[in-house]
Amino acid sequence: MIYNIIQHPGLQGAAQLQNHFKAGVSMAAIQKKSTTQLTIEHLQKYLKDDAVQVGDRFPTERKLCTDLGIGRGTVREAVKVLVSQGYLVIRPGLGTFIQSKTPVQKDPLTDYFVSNEVALQDLIVVRSALEPLATKMAIEKCTPDQLVLLKKNLAASEKAAAQRNSADLAKLDEEFHRSIFLIAGNTLMLEINSMINTHLAQFRQNTFKIKNNVDNFIPAHAAIIRAFESGDALMGEKKMRQHMKKVAKDLETSKYHT
Repeated sequence: MIYNIIQHPGLQGAAQLQNHFKAGVSMAAIQKKSTTQLTIEHLQKYLKDDAVQVGDRFPTERKLCTDLGIGRGTVREAVKVLVSQGYLVIRPGLGTFIQSKTPVQKDPLTDYFVSNEVALQDLIVVRSALEPLATKMAIEKCTPDQLVLLKKNLAASEKAAAQRNSADLAKLDEEFHRSIFLIAGNTLMLEINSMINTHLAQFRQNTFKIKNNVDNFIPAHAAIIRAFESGDALMGEKKMRQHMKKVAKDLETSKYHT
């Protein structure tokens, strides 16, 4: 049975931390982890326990929710990742079974999205606030020449997508969003976007290795450009907000893309 897998530090844990600080003990920065990531890590430990054998039936979704004290959505995401890593296999009509006590095939993409989930979500939150506003401001100021450059970017992106060239797609995506901030003309927003781009570099390289993510971003950029063409600032703001929501959704599905 799986009980008390996810724990919250109590008063004793807090006191221990205080003692560490008083003693001058050097402590590394604590990295935030999502509930899903914690669940995956604890279930991996459960699967490696000697009492668990290959071929055993994995606990049901309901049982995991009860034993771990977490929601169904978290359980489903964790199970999908464990399936993609080769630990589990789902047999329709029978249930979920343990296939291996170690990862059958290491997937660097899955590992990247799982390990960096919280940091990437934080970036998306900031982008979701800034990018729609920047788009609205840019549409109000955009010149015909600037619109031509945005269209050229889209054409190049479509070509790179057809060739599955993730490196070019990463550069073109950064260029597209940076161009919108440049057109908007707000220096502070442009500086913040530059900082965000630094943190997004690896994300862009990885996300465009996944076909579904490529298929989603091309129509999103096209819809934003149509708002530029019509001069509809509010529509552009709306389309960019929808684009950011889709990016957040793609981040979720990328954790178990295989």
